[in-house]
Amino acid sequence: MKHFMAEPLRVLSKHLGLWHQVMRDRNVLETAKNRSLVAGAAFCVVFLLIFVRLADVMVIRSLWISPESDTPRLGVAAATAGARADILDRNGEILATHLVTASVYANPKVIINAEEAAAKLSGLIPELDYKSVLRKLSSGRKGFVWVVRHIPPKLQQSINQLGIPGIYLQRDERRVYPYGALVSHVLGYCGIDNNGLAGIEKYFDGRLTGTQDPMMLSIDMRVQHIVHDELSKAVHEFEAEGGSAMVMEIKTGEILSMVSLPDYDPNLPNQNQIGANFNRNTLGTYESGSIFKIFNTAIALETGTASLKSLYDATLPIRVGRFQITDFKGKKRVLDVREVFIHSSNIGSAKMALQFGGAVQKQYLDRFGLLKAPTLELPEIGSPLVPKIWRPVTTMTVAYGYGITASPLQSMVAVAGIVNDGWLRPATLLKRDPASMPEPIRIVSSQTSRTLRDLMRMVVTEGTAKTANVPGYEVMGKTGSAHKMAGRGYADKAKLTSFIGVFPKSDPQYIVLLFLDNPKPTIKTHGYATGGWNAAPTGGRIIARMAPLLGVVPVMDGEAGETMAPQMNLTPVNHVQEDDIHDTE
Repeated sequence: MKHFMAEPLRVLSKHLGLWHQVMRDRNVLETAKNRSLVAGAAFCVVFLLIFVRLADVMVIRSLWISPESDTPRLGVAAATAGARADILDRNGEILATHLVTASVYANPKVIINAEEAAAKLSGLIPELDYKSVLRKLSSGRKGFVWVVRHIPPKLQQSINQLGIPGIYLQRDERRVYPYGALVSHVLGYCGIDNNGLAGIEKYFDGRLTGTQDPMMLSIDMRVQHIVHDELSKAVHEFEAEGGSAMVMEIKTGEILSMVSLPDYDPNLPNQNQIGANFNRNTLGTYESGSIFKIFNTAIALETGTASLKSLYDATLPIRVGRFQITDFKGKKRVLDVREVFIHSSNIGSAKMALQFGGAVQKQYLDRFGLLKAPTLELPEIGSPLVPKIWRPVTTMTVAYGYGITASPLQSMVAVAGIVNDGWLRPATLLKRDPASMPEPIRIVSSQTSRTLRDLMRMVVTEGTAKTANVPGYEVMGKTGSAHKMAGRGYADKAKLTSFIGVFPKSDPQYIVLLFLDNPKPTIKTHGYATGGWNAAPTGGRIIARMAPLLGVVPVMDGEAGETMAPQMNLTPVNHVQEDDIHDTE
């Protein structure tokens, strides 16, 4: 029996052993399977984290990082919203527009090797300083820094080929001015972010931003070319420190040209001469000299304190305390109003002013717009310097253009109003719609206006502005020469010379005003440096070139406006080519 059971027990034990072996192998496989699942899950998590990080760096941040700040915003949309409207001249010529460019920026948080990146960028773009770039790329707290703005297309491709992690290209726009410095003081310029910083660009910054609707100015580039060319020649010929000139259409107040020298290139506003962005026409205010005799004579005739036949003794200087008022190359005799005007007699003008008095003088100068800052579509507008106390000596000096300052813009608008049959219309740099013209303001009567036109015409035909006479265009005008201020007094030789011209006399349409800052005498001017020798001929050349261009029909001499002396029953004046100076000491 024992022997009989031994074999089955052995077999059973063998099978039990095999069964245990199978169970052990199964546990091992189960463990291996579980471990594989855990390892696979771990790898998936790692790959998911890598994918998310890559998407964050390569896609999400490049789309949502704002160029202006660390605050996430849609950069592409911001660039589109930065579009800026073109600026055109009155004939549709483009004066300011924008070009689509690209700028390079970096996210220092994802820069792997700042030193290597800075070396590659500064090596590719010579104007980039290695240390400056390295400092930007090492600012780990910032998520955005500009590296360089407005790069050309070829450079964009080169930047891409560098393949530096954390360096990106941003669509950008750049303001450009096709005419360079030619219209600089009118247009002004924009900053690197296309925000207006000067001129029309600043004054209409809100109007020009975010729109493609162009703005049309009153400027006529054909006239602007002429004025800039002639003024530049005059500044060079007479070695002047600078100059300014404007042309305005009298009946509309539209300024066709505005030039101030030295000028600057608005495409490179940070690389220009210091002080070149100063607009002498609107921001500068000056003692204008004899141009003010137009206002003085207009007041005397308008108030009736003088007529053309009124006489003033200019034999001796006028003494005021330790000062005296004199005439340069004075006639030293009695002068009538016409002679006072044409000879630019300071003595006669001062006595004329004393007759209507300081209160009336102040009232009319205010009516002419000379006592307050003018209005124009520019931020660069200067305010006149007006005496706080209006003493009799003030009345006398203001009569011939001293003791008060005014900008060329103020003087031009006021004279335009006087010759425009007494109607003053405000100046503008925008092209005006004839149907919505602002109402003019009457400042003197038609009779006073006609008389002043006669007198100004005689200054050109017989007086100090003969060199401004352009046959056929009935030019009328007035010259001025004023000593420049130096400290609390006046410089002995430094002068500001000027010429204001209007044409044609029979139907005044255009006015030209130009100043030369400290012009020097030449052999050609026989040693003189007054307005009649430098500003007047420059004004005449401007008129001669622009009058045919503007369609002004010439008339034959004597056909209109050439016979005012006989009409006024006066004898023509023989005048030397000299001008007055402020000679009060």
